[in-house]
Amino acid sequence: MKRLVRDTAAAHRIKDLYDGQCQTCGIRLVGANCKPYSQGAHLKPLAEPHNGPDVERNILSLCPNCHVRLDLGAISIGEDWSVIERVAHTEPRTTLPRLLIKKGHGLHPSYAKYQRDWWDSFAQEETGA
Repeated sequence: MKRLVRDTAAAHRIKDLYDGQCQTCGIRLVGANCKPYSQGAHLKPLAEPHNGPDVERNILSLCPNCHVRLDLGAISIGEDWSVIERVAHTEPRTTLPRLLIKKGHGLHPSYAKYQRDWWDSFAQEETGA
């Protein structure tokens, strides 16, 4: 079994750029040590069959819940950087209408399109379209 070697510095740079704020819901988690906590989430996953790149243009700063929701296809990012909720929260908290993007991030739309198209293909299978 091959293990992916990740560029943790790229994810750290993105998480630092957003100071731990989630780009899809806006929450900023802070621990008892007063340090913000977020996770680096890849729009185009690194593992097979996706083989996405481990670069800042492919990484979002997300809270743990939004990271899982992105990975499960419950949320996607639209062409206009809108946050698409495929499955609504059961909590009262909602996502932002648009992805929070700070100057200097350089997020590439092709990775958002890949994630959106990947999960669209599963939705089409379910509906038989």
